[in-house]
Order: sequence, then structure tokens, then C-alpha cells
Amino acid sequence: MATPYHRLARETPAYAWWKLPLAGLVALVAYAGLTIALIAAGAAWFVLTDSSNGLDEWLDAAGDLDLEHLDFFVLDMLALVLLIPAIFIGVAVVGPRPVGYLSSVAGRLRWRWMGLMALLSSIVFIVTIGASLVVDELTDPTSVSGASSVDGRVVAALVAIVLIVPFQAAAEEYVFRGYLMQLFGSWSRFAAVPVILTTPLFVAGHLYGLWGLLDVGLFGLTAAILTIRTGGLEAAIAAHAANNIVLFVLDALGMIAATDDSDAGPTDLIPTVVSGIVILLLVEWAARRTGLQRTREPIPDPPAPQAPMWPPPPYAMLWYPPAGYAPPPTAAEPPRVLHPDTPAYPGELPEGWNS
Repeated sequence: MATPYHRLARETPAYAWWKLPLAGLVALVAYAGLTIALIAAGAAWFVLTDSSNGLDEWLDAAGDLDLEHLDFFVLDMLALVLLIPAIFIGVAVVGPRPVGYLSSVAGRLRWRWMGLMALLSSIVFIVTIGASLVVDELTDPTSVSGASSVDGRVVAALVAIVLIVPFQAAAEEYVFRGYLMQLFGSWSRFAAVPVILTTPLFVAGHLYGLWGLLDVGLFGLTAAILTIRTGGLEAAIAAHAANNIVLFVLDALGMIAATDDSDAGPTDLIPTVVSGIVILLLVEWAARRTGLQRTREPIPDPPAPQAPMWPPPPYAMLWYPPAGYAPPPTAAEPPRVLHPDTPAYPGELPEGWNS
């Protein structure tokens, strides 16, 4: 039986119940070390820019993602991006390996599929968020600010958004729809279990009001379903990045406050619901149209152990092969055909069963 994404860490001979929890602890230690290095780099930056109180101000405002302070914004985003190497370090040190199976059932990020998902997601979020702004402008002209003039500060903000937000989105996906989904998926075969468990944890990682948290929860549910249905993180990363880029670009242009949900209400959930449904339908259509690999080939059963005969039977020493004797050839087992993009997994070869 083929292995779905959420069971990749479980259905391998190298699996042990303690490995993924321990990998999480190692990832936390690695993240703490990387964060200390980032704080030191931030302190050096503020010294070079003659901002004596810059470090304290940044630490006090950490998590605000305020584009008015572009250096604060970049440092906050980098603090999230560091989750990627931390998770990879944890899984690489403890296992189960290879770490590429955090990305997809193909053992890597499928870049062509990622590009298609980025295109579809960008179109969906530009249309839905843009339509939401138009409706808000028609119903309440004071709710949407006019675009500010594009000066050097705005251009710098736009460049920073385009360059760093995709990595921030990927970092959150590797944590919530990657590591945690495979951790919970090792507990149950039912895909609904990791989907249900990872969604509230994703919500807990955001500091918003009620409607903002519900909005995050709806998106987290969509991303989890995308991951299960496509056998990888590419669609979820693309949707997450497209959504955040559109919101932060509008924020940089002064049209909205991307992280301020103080005036949010139930109608603000409509764009998220619509975009989620549309993306799920488009991704399902694209996956079928392209023949996307959604599961992993099953790992073969281990060979039966050959117990040595000891002591040897009496007749074993009575016959010696003549010179030039060669045993008759045995039929070789036909090679097992794997998906061409699937690298070896622990246990793929017979000797791997003892690792």
C-alpha cells in the first residue's frame, strides 16, 4: 500500500517512537542558537547605523511586523526563517532520514509544481483580496486608505517583501504542515488526525483578535488539506507566500495595515473562505492534470533471515568441490521500479533494515 505524506516518517524501518519528539527538541536547541546569532547580528547592524537604542526597541517590538521600521521587519522575518534550518538540523541529527521527505513524497521540493502553485495562488489572492478592497471602498470609503506615493522607502520595502516573505511562509509550513503533521501522522493512519491537531497549533502561533484567529485557522485548515492532497508542502508554501506578499505589499503602499485586525469582523472571513475553496479546487484539478505523485512507493518487506546451521551436519565435510567448479546461477530478483524522482529511503536496500 502506498504511503501518504503524513505517514512518511512512520512507515519506514528506521522509525522509532522517540525519534520525531527528540528531533523537535534538537530543533528547539538549534533554533535558540541561531536566534542568539541573529540577535548578535542585529546588534551589530544597529551599531553600524548609529542607532544606540535600536536593539532594545526591536526586541520590545518583536513580532509587530511593522513596515514603518523596515529593519525591524526584516529581522522579525529572519527570526521566522531560521525555523527552516532548525527543523532540518533536528531531523538530520535524529532521523528518520532523509530530510527531503519533509518536503514531499518525492523526497524533495518539486520546483516545477511549486512554480505552477505560485502562479495559481498569486492570481487567486490578488483577485479575492482586491475584490474585498473594492467592496470595502464601495460600502465604507473610510475603511481603505489611498495608496501612498512610491518613494525609495516604499521600493525598499517591496523588495524586502518579495525576497524574504516566501522563506517566512516556507518556514511556517515546514513546522506546522511538515514536522508536526508527520509527527501526528505517526500516531494515526487517518489524515484527519494531523489536519485537526496542527490547525489549532498554527492558530496559537499568531497574536490576533477573535476574527483574526479564525481567519488564520481557516487558512491553516486549507494548507493542511493541500498538503495531504498533493503529498507535499509546495502548494501550501505557495498559497501562504502569495497571501502574505499581497497583504504586505498593500501595507507597504499604505492601503491597509496587514497585521492590524482591531476592526475585523465576520465579513473579513469571506475572502479567506472563497480563496481557500478556489485554491483547493484548482490544485486538485492541476494535480490530476499533471499526474502529480501524491504518495510514496511502499517499502518492500525485509528478506527472511538465514540462520546459520551450527554445528554443521556430518556430511558437510565429506564433499569438496572439484577444481573449476562453479555453482549454478540463480535467477536474479527483478529490480523494483520506483518513481523516477524518489531517492532511496532508510531501509530501501536490505541492509538498511538493520540500521
